[in-house]
Amino acid sequence: MKNHFIMAYNGNKRQEVERIYNNIVINENITTIIEPYAGTSALSYYISTKHPKKYKYILNDIDANIFNLYNIMKNKDLLMQFEIDVNNAAKTIIDKTTYNIVVKQKNFVSWFISHKIYMLRPGYFRLNYKYTYLNFFDVPIVKFLLEEDVTITNIDGVECFKLHNLQENLIFLDPPYLLSDNSYFDCPTHKKMSIYEYLYNKNINTMLCKVIIVVEINWIINLLFDNIPNKIIYFLLYLMVKKKTLHTLIQNIPVLTTPTTTTNTPIISTTTLQ
Repeated sequence: MKNHFIMAYNGNKRQEVERIYNNIVINENITTIIEPYAGTSALSYYISTKHPKKYKYILNDIDANIFNLYNIMKNKDLLMQFEIDVNNAAKTIIDKTTYNIVVKQKNFVSWFISHKIYMLRPGYFRLNYKYTYLNFFDVPIVKFLLEEDVTITNIDGVECFKLHNLQENLIFLDPPYLLSDNSYFDCPTHKKMSIYEYLYNKNINTMLCKVIIVVEINWIINLLFDNIPNKIIYFLLYLMVKKKTLHTLIQNIPVLTTPTTTTNTPIISTTTLQ
């Protein structure tokens, strides 16, 4: 899938969403898609392109900047003003020196520009950088947020999961990877990694909601999810850093508390996709 989001974002799932979508089961009783670790909400966006206006979406992220950005994108007036502010700041950038002047202002516009232009590469800057007007209303994620039934929340991912563990919900978990993001382990106000402990202590096959988990495979993940049979394994090449990793997609058959006429389709057993 082409980049659908408004800026570059570490961990963007756009390279994987088609594969994920093609290998998951969405039961007919599902009404709402929830992403407790939304980031760019790539899966929700992709599902909306396949099923326009069929589902409700709840996008949650504990990152205050991401939460703020989503709320701006959902409001036409706020987005119009933000577009003006960002373009006024961006057009002053002609080299790394002027870039540093902008981002050192430490406001929301400078935060956005540091992600949009700097591309998350430490020490990297395009020497031939030329300003191009940024039209935010042409970005696919903005159309999704304005036209679909989307709610934005800003709570801990585990609490979001607990709140929405209902049989009419599909919860897509894309938490920070254990070996590549350790910045939240000891932070009392950011409990991103606690989702792994929570899932380890729970059996996802006994949960009411439909659960989909995508994580990078390593020895810790193998230990945590060894007893869950419904796994799909595939390779992924990160185009920016040319890093090849092994990911796993885990999903459950949700427990229905009331009789339903819908027959659950059997889940694909563990396999390796090329």
